[in-house]
Amino acid sequence: MYIICEIRRERGLVSLCADGTVLITVRACDLESHPVFEGDEIDIDEYSAKMASVQFADAYEAALSMLDRSAKTAWQISSSLARKGFVTDAIESVIARLTENRLIDDRHFAERMTESAGRSGSGIYAIKQKMRAKGISEDDIENAVSAIDPEEQLAAASALAKKLAPRYSSEPRPKARAKLSQALARRGFSWDVISSALENINFSEEEFDEFC
Repeated sequence: MYIICEIRRERGLVSLCADGTVLITVRACDLESHPVFEGDEIDIDEYSAKMASVQFADAYEAALSMLDRSAKTAWQISSSLARKGFVTDAIESVIARLTENRLIDDRHFAERMTESAGRSGSGIYAIKQKMRAKGISEDDIENAVSAIDPEEQLAAASALAKKLAPRYSSEPRPKARAKLSQALARRGFSWDVISSALENINFSEEEFDEFC
């Protein structure tokens, strides 16, 4: 049980606080259904469950609106709903319903991201980082990237290496190779792929002249 010592209101949201810590944040319009005042004692789990029953319909509609615009991961929807003032219990129920109705599927989302990134010539580490930024689990990430063709990664890295090589034509060969390696690493390619890609570039003056 907690004693509410402060109620903060900002931009249509209300945060209930105890001992300087935010216990729960809800929409101001929802607080009217289960009002709380400073000095009240509440069971936060019980209060969250009550609020979830009030919020579920609106939270579900908000999630559907997001999905109408573009595909989303469970984490993206959860984060957005939380920022809008929906409680965790309501959000978890929404995610469960969306999953049950096959409206969200993080594994399939990761697979499509991998296919798209592969066509654009992204390195495997860059692909993984993009998926992590969308809250996709490591298991789903590894499942998705396992389908990446190593030969396609090498071809993409080799093409990028040839495109970037002229930038370092004035550098000593060891330094040019190091800089080109770093450039490929920043694009997310593994060091094994980078090493193989650079075998096709001898960093000779003639080769650099060819690309200029």
